[in-house]
Amino acid sequence: MVRPTDASAIIMLLALAFATAAPALLQGARAPADLARASRVRVSRVQAAATPDASRREALGAALAAVPAAMLASGVAVPAVLADDVAVIQPSTSRMGGLLDAYSDVGKGWSIYKPSTWNKFDANPGEYEAKWQDIVGVTEQILVSSSPVTAGKNIDALGSPQELGEKVAKLRSLSLDSAKAFKLGPNLCYLVELEGSGGHELILFTVSKGRLWRVTAKASNAKWEKNKEMYMTVLTSFQTKIL
Repeated sequence: MVRPTDASAIIMLLALAFATAAPALLQGARAPADLARASRVRVSRVQAAATPDASRREALGAALAAVPAAMLASGVAVPAVLADDVAVIQPSTSRMGGLLDAYSDVGKGWSIYKPSTWNKFDANPGEYEAKWQDIVGVTEQILVSSSPVTAGKNIDALGSPQELGEKVAKLRSLSLDSAKAFKLGPNLCYLVELEGSGGHELILFTVSKGRLWRVTAKASNAKWEKNKEMYMTVLTSFQTKIL
């Protein structure tokens, strides 16, 4: 059981991270299948706000990065939430008939199957390690980002998938559709799906090599159902090693 002092510490960390997004929020700006045998957690929906704006997306992105990293670094005692029988899947290596190509970041030691025709953007420190964007629909994006964490920490130090998903949904002013836990190869992962009037987001969280990794797929509502299988394949192809 989490002690009252631990809960207070978590709340303080969330408040500190959320404060980094406050200027953009006060200006009224706006932020931006299923895995076999994986546990699915349905949660109450948090209602979203209106239109997207770059400054708020950046501010909320910074807050999202800060919350999990701060919790992992804090030493706050959060109980493990996963049973030994959590589903294990192997990283996807499907190219989906040529829709995806393998990509490796040799310097950082990670790899992924990314959309073959999308534009790639080089690392933007503090925001992402790499970003791919559809050449037609600029709202369709794949981002890989990371931040350092305390050695020996795992993803379950953030609480349950539901707890993490609810925090992320609140920061992004989106609704939380689902939250899942599974092992992707050797790495324990959380997967959360968010939606709002502006579109959907699917985010994979995992801890490896002393870093909290986030792989995010974003799409407009119009494109989401059509391409959801591709987004899931991309996220489940992520590995913290070179292909």
